[in-house]
Amino acid sequence: RKPQTNIRILQSHGLLHYSDLYDFLMDASPEIAQELFRVYTESMAKTLYALFRTYQAQLIQLDATKYAASRQDVLAVEDAYLRDSITTKAKKRVDVFTLGNRANVLHNTHENPIVAHVASSEHKTFPYERLLKSCLQHLVDAVTNEYVVCRQFFKRDAFEQLFPPTLQLLLEQLENYLFGCYDALCILLMIKVTHQFRRSAQIRKIHCLDGFFDQMSHLLWPRLKNVMELHLRSIKQATPTSLGGVDLHAHYVSRRFAEFTCSVLLILQKGNKTPSVGSVSLDETPRKEGRKSLGGPVSATPSPSKRLASTSNNVPATEGRIPKAAVTKPSAGDMLLQDLNELLDEYIALLERLSEEHVVNIKKIVFMINNLDQAVCIFQERRVAGGKELNRILELLMLQRELFVEEELLQGFSKMIAFVQQTEASLAAGSATDQTVNIQVVESLVREFASNWRSGMETINRNVLSYFSNFRNGMEILKQVLTQLLLYYTRFQDVIRKVYKRQPPAFTKDLVPTTLILAEIKKYALAI
Repeated sequence: RKPQTNIRILQSHGLLHYSDLYDFLMDASPEIAQELFRVYTESMAKTLYALFRTYQAQLIQLDATKYAASRQDVLAVEDAYLRDSITTKAKKRVDVFTLGNRANVLHNTHENPIVAHVASSEHKTFPYERLLKSCLQHLVDAVTNEYVVCRQFFKRDAFEQLFPPTLQLLLEQLENYLFGCYDALCILLMIKVTHQFRRSAQIRKIHCLDGFFDQMSHLLWPRLKNVMELHLRSIKQATPTSLGGVDLHAHYVSRRFAEFTCSVLLILQKGNKTPSVGSVSLDETPRKEGRKSLGGPVSATPSPSKRLASTSNNVPATEGRIPKAAVTKPSAGDMLLQDLNELLDEYIALLERLSEEHVVNIKKIVFMINNLDQAVCIFQERRVAGGKELNRILELLMLQRELFVEEELLQGFSKMIAFVQQTEASLAAGSATDQTVNIQVVESLVREFASNWRSGMETINRNVLSYFSNFRNGMEILKQVLTQLLLYYTRFQDVIRKVYKRQPPAFTKDLVPTTLILAEIKKYALAI
């Protein structure tokens, strides 16, 4: 119990050398051997408890995310909270929803644990999930070491005599932290870390920690669900008034939503053998044999013999058939993906509510495009593999772009477009002839387009550049608008040829060649 004592050295170079003497005691005096076992387990249990309590207290001082997220740090925060803040810019930060390099905690399970006093002297801080990982590393190593030592010296396992107080300590400290934790990314990373160490312990054939990892999952998953519901509720209840109004540019909720969604999807992909998000390799839904109560005494992890007996008792009930509930019940990872889908639905509904603040229809469309485009850009920047979320946003973005193209063309070429659509319908019905079509109207449309098409293109260019903050997005839309204008004018020429196929009118010489229009479009395209 002296400070800085290396217990493993004492065990391997001291205690294990006397294993033959303990074998003699078991034969000569089982009572003394049992007393020796009891003294060792009691002393070692206290030592392990003290070591982990001290280490955990030191790690808490290194927590960099303790105040990173509060209850108000949701996707759609009310404007009243922003005004009460010292600076609006500080509260509109996205670091709470941005993953950054925090996913590195999942890359290497066997990296060295944190040396607390060294990190403290160097003024280093770590996210809480990294602190949890370091603590679990020491725990799994300690359990493995004691399993080997007790098997070699006492010829039996002493897990239930050594570790229940330590496990109770770790669970209580985790629950205390989760009580005030509103960082969904931290909780999800802790779930993944827990699952990694569960698999690491199983690879070592150390199954006595399964119950402890189940109890951790019982704490982590419900808390993650609660935080996700806070985000979902904030978007559901958000209104233009509560968010402080809108303009044409992308709303900060869009960036928060895209960053958060990308972060969750990236965490789900990390550590999986396949990059598919649909096959999420997360900790399974916690089993029911967890702790009865965190405040009460520890429900010790069942011993291997007890678990084996319980398993064998359950075999006849499930052998040869799979219960329907086991097939239909979704896993915790599937439920998280469902929450993301619901979050996406509410986000789109919020954009539609905010867009209604604009009176002019084209401004509603511009607002939707700017927000959806920002979400797509963040997905691409974070290199999130294409999934349902991204595909749906892209589909909506393409639809809104098509609506904008039609609305923008109606601003300067509405008469020609209406004439083309009406006359094409009449031609399809066989009722359009050179006698029924008003030649004065056609002539005025030809001369009007010939005199205004260049200025119309310039107006479209100015509007697009002023509407869209993303230059590349604006240039793509500009190309789409001008291309659609060329198509409408080509259809206009085709209609004239079909209506006046016998004798083309004299004003047809004023029709602008499509090659000239195409050359003008290419000039704008070169700016991309």
